[in-house]
Amino acid sequence: MTHTRKAWKNVTDLEHPAGFTMGPINAETWLRDPKHMGFMLARYKFAAKMMRRCKQILEVGCGEGLGGLVLVRDTGADYLGLDLDPAQIAYAQEQVAPHAQGRMTFACADLAEQAAGAGRFDGLVCIDVIEHVDPRNEAAFLDHCAAALRPGALALFGTPNIATDAFASPPSRAGHVNLFDATRFDAALAARFAHVFLFSMNDEVVHTGFYPMAHYYLALCVR
Repeated sequence: MTHTRKAWKNVTDLEHPAGFTMGPINAETWLRDPKHMGFMLARYKFAAKMMRRCKQILEVGCGEGLGGLVLVRDTGADYLGLDLDPAQIAYAQEQVAPHAQGRMTFACADLAEQAAGAGRFDGLVCIDVIEHVDPRNEAAFLDHCAAALRPGALALFGTPNIATDAFASPPSRAGHVNLFDATRFDAALAARFAHVFLFSMNDEVVHTGFYPMAHYYLALCVR
């Protein structure tokens, strides 16, 4: 055996998790457009940096929970992930939660219809969700998000710029029923938070560039 093979065997001899299967939503994304997974994880990396001192994080619209794992691993916080899709919650409970040392809990809930516990959390993450909320439910959804937070808590919302809709894939356009420009996004959040810091994002890069040319918006809010 060469020295190179011996060195690689030191890696393969480590314990590797067996039986972990990517859920159908993320698997479809990976097979259709792998680079989009990089964009998604970059958003969660930014969220984790902003939430680094939070102890109780709520994710609204957690999907299959892969992004939530980034939050938990990087912050050490306890985490509750909510989503209205029971199939995605079932996947998250079965496949993701066991890898989080008991710090991740998932539940099926629709924050357009119900609150998530008044003043319970010091951090909230809602990435790629608000564009899927029917405009008729938007106010109730944001009110319930804000009500879940303690005074001084942080919230991070992310959504595509409406100007990019013409370039979106058919699966994205099918679900994007409530797209925002920067002005409306800022105003909707400023009505519920004391401070709103709006960032632009293109691909994996978060910046303070010209809002109309941003592909994506990230808004850091203070309750």
